[in-house]
Amino acid sequence: MTHTPAFSRRTFLKGAGGLIVTFSLLGKVVSAQEAERDLKTGTLKSVEDGVVESYLAIDKDGKVTVYSGKIDFGTGVRTGLAQIAAEELSVPLDDVTVIEGDTALTPDQGPTYGSLSIQEAGQNLRLAAATAREALLSAAAKRLNAAQDDLRISNGIIEASQDQNKRLSYGELVDAERFSLKVNEDVVLKDPAKYTIVGQSIIRRGLPGKITGDFVYMQDLRVPDMAYGVVVRPPAVQATLEAVDEDSLAHLADVVQIVRRGNFLGIVTESEWSAVRAGREIKATWSTQSHSRNRASSGSM
Repeated sequence: MTHTPAFSRRTFLKGAGGLIVTFSLLGKVVSAQEAERDLKTGTLKSVEDGVVESYLAIDKDGKVTVYSGKIDFGTGVRTGLAQIAAEELSVPLDDVTVIEGDTALTPDQGPTYGSLSIQEAGQNLRLAAATAREALLSAAAKRLNAAQDDLRISNGIIEASQDQNKRLSYGELVDAERFSLKVNEDVVLKDPAKYTIVGQSIIRRGLPGKITGDFVYMQDLRVPDMAYGVVVRPPAVQATLEAVDEDSLAHLADVVQIVRRGNFLGIVTESEWSAVRAGREIKATWSTQSHSRNRASSGSM
């Protein structure tokens, strides 16, 4: 069995450094430094119980990390969110990493849908990225002694349009000071007419590996001392597990454990093929009388 190190998101953030943007759809805004992991649910809550709904960070190298409670299960959400952040921040797409669905690091943004993931999480991310951009522009204007309106951004570099010697990278700015910002829902967003990343044909992240066979699927995952599990399904809904003949798996040498909890039956083995065989070959007795009576009762009403 493998164990995940027990650390809070606060610990992670203190070690990471950089610009942080957080905001709450519920109206309560908290610093990411105050965000704690709820050990019971894995969701993120502040010390004041404000739910952190969106998050992004820029490190001292100018790299952007997006934290999303939405996951990509083939719908392209990972690529779409990276495009949104890269576009609004004017950084190369390759400089954006998306971490998704990690309950130790990402906010609880509810269920994942295809189009709605972009509609909901994408819009929040866009506002967060725009707020970060404006904060960086403001900081750059002070350090460069230039008017903010005279600054422009390209590939994560802010420079004065009239004097290209006056320039600072995002990395230089966040390395000098740390921001914790309330997202401005009225922030000026980038003009779509100036888009160079959003709306373009981008190779979906993960797709080349799927085409060449190099992509690592869950079934390909291997860790030291890894075990395999299979759930034995009952013949009908609400069936009752009455008996299990554990000796029926005596011929499989690498069965680690047969797990029975009420009407749940599972088997742990040392190899994937043994797990498949154990699920097929174990002898278990199920009662479906209660289920049948319930169906008959429902049919007579």
